[in-house]
Amino acid sequence: MIAVRDHLEQMGDALPVVVTFAHDPSQLAAYRKHLDVPFPVLADAQRALYHLLGVGRGSIRDVWSPGTIAMYVHLMREGRRLQRPAADTRQLGADAVIDRTGRLHRLWLPSGPDHRPPIADVIAAVVSVPNSSPD
Repeated sequence: MIAVRDHLEQMGDALPVVVTFAHDPSQLAAYRKHLDVPFPVLADAQRALYHLLGVGRGSIRDVWSPGTIAMYVHLMREGRRLQRPAADTRQLGADAVIDRTGRLHRLWLPSGPDHRPPIADVIAAVVSVPNSSPD
C-alpha cells in the first residue's frame, strides 16, 4: 500500500483501491490517515473478494518464513512498533489490477507476506490497461 502511495504519479489516471479484511470498517478512516494514503481502503470482513480471486491461507511456514521475519526486524530497526496481530495471520494477500468495468487484467497470489510483486510490475500492469469506462 505504501509503495502504491509513493508511486501514484506513475499510474496515470488509475484509482488504486485497497481491500482489507483485517480492519473494522469503522477504523478504516484512521487506518488511511495513519498510512497517509489518498485512495480508498475498503473492508471485506467476510473475505468475499478474497474467495472470488482464489486467495487462500498460507501454512505457518509460508507466512512466518525467514523473509517475513527479516521484514519485521527491518521495520523494528526503523523504529516501527509492532502490534499483536488482531486478524488471521495465515490469510494470504493478493495484488490485482481490475479495470473500471470490473475486468481482471492481472492477479498476483503471493505465497507469503514477503513475496509481493515489485511495484514496477504493478505499475506496468496498471498502465497497460486500456482506458475503459462503464457503458
